[in-house]
Amino acid sequence: MKKIFLTAALLLAGITVTLAGNDRPITVDKLPAAAQNFLKSYFSDLTVAYAVEDPKFAGSEYEVTYTDRTEVEFDTKGEWTSVERKYTAVPAAIVPKQITDYVAKSNFPSQEIRKIERNAYTWEIELTNGLEIKFDRNFRVIDIDD
Repeated sequence: MKKIFLTAALLLAGITVTLAGNDRPITVDKLPAAAQNFLKSYFSDLTVAYAVEDPKFAGSEYEVTYTDRTEVEFDTKGEWTSVERKYTAVPAAIVPKQITDYVAKSNFPSQEIRKIERNAYTWEIELTNGLEIKFDRNFRVIDIDD
């Protein structure tokens, strides 16, 4: 019985090592449809530098980088998880109104949102001045980091 468990553990470890850090270059047309639509809607005027697929146990994650250093990350369903712009603000349409209102009404009205990340539990933004603000799923501020 011990041999079966040991064999299973070694097999699982081997699969994990095989999949870890295995980014593959892909073309944008290989992205999930939701990701392609997002890119067409918000970044059609930019030139793609490269796109990569990062295989996971259940599906893949994707990252697209543009020549102006804009980076967009997607989950396995093709939903965006992170957008970062180096020289301009992220598209206003992807920023929830609660976050936009907070930035406008707080001490940061002249700052642009250069990065936005989201997951099932939190939203995080980075402003032009480098300040990072984290919100919970109800858009209450839970952390501010400079």
